[in-house]
This record gives sequence, C-alpha cells and structure tokens, in this order.
Amino acid sequence: MSPEEDLPPHLLSPKVHWERASGYFALEMYEEAKREIRALPAEEPWGKQARILTLGIHQEKEEWMEMREVANGLRREFPEEEDWWISDAYATRRCESIEAARELLMEGLARHLDSAMIRYNLACYACVLDSPGECMDFLKEAVERDEKYKLLAVEDEDLSEVREALLKMGWGKAEV
Repeated sequence: MSPEEDLPPHLLSPKVHWERASGYFALEMYEEAKREIRALPAEEPWGKQARILTLGIHQEKEEWMEMREVANGLRREFPEEEDWWISDAYATRRCESIEAARELLMEGLARHLDSAMIRYNLACYACVLDSPGECMDFLKEAVERDEKYKLLAVEDEDLSEVREALLKMGWGKAEV
C-alpha cells in the first residue's frame, strides 16, 4: 500500500478526522477508523487520542500483542492515569499470563492507592488464581471506594467462585 493509500483521500482539520475515526470505530469499521487516525497530527491532544482509539481497535479485534504495545506506551508516558495500567494488564493477561498481569496491577496499585478499579481487577485475578480470601479482600476494598462494584462483581465470570458468598452478603441487590 502506498503512503497515499494509507491516508484518507482528503486531508481536513484534525477535528474532522477525529470525528470520522470515532464514527468508524462506533460502526466497527476499524480499517476506515485507522485510516482517519493516520491523518491526525502527532502533537497533542491528537497524538494521545489517536493512540487511545488505536488501543480500542486492537481490543475489539482481540489483537492482544498490539493492544499491549499501545497500552504499555500510554502507561509509561502517563503513569498517573490508572486506565493505562488496567489496559496494559488486560492485554498482558491475554497474550502472556494472568500472573504477569497481576504483577503489573500490583505495581499500579502502589501508584494509585485509592483506585477501586485496580482493586476490582486484582480481585478478579485473585479469584481466577484460586485465592478467594485475597479476592474478597480486594473486592471489599473496591466497594468501599465505589459501590458500583457490588453489582459488577455478582455478574463477572472471573468471580464465579465467590458469587454465592457475594449474594449472601447482599451484593446482588440494586439499591434504589
């Protein structure tokens, strides 16, 4: 493919290419989205937004190695943002191992002590790794920080081994 074929037929403002890329992504037209992403300038905020959307494309296409590469870059460049720790761990779990993903999130937790989302993911990993006590500890800590994890936990396949205990604790009931 020539460099011209890698880009949209008309170069427009970054905002237009971003909107098009986002629209194509929403429609699951990933190749078209990538073409629009390539038309975005590298400078911020476009460079970061392009990488975030590229990460989403790789996740949707289950391209775990590629997703991990993008997530790892975002995590290293923006370590203060917990999302990239979680995305990197998500991809690492799928292309390497759950143990490696857990190790990554433990490092992320040291940087994001108040993160309910990291704790929730660590609970999932603990459950899959047959550590129900650790799982419950992380789940309780996540829920202390954000109640939404009660409902998520009872529906999460990773947490099936502790589901009965969660239901006995009343976690499956929606609060009105």
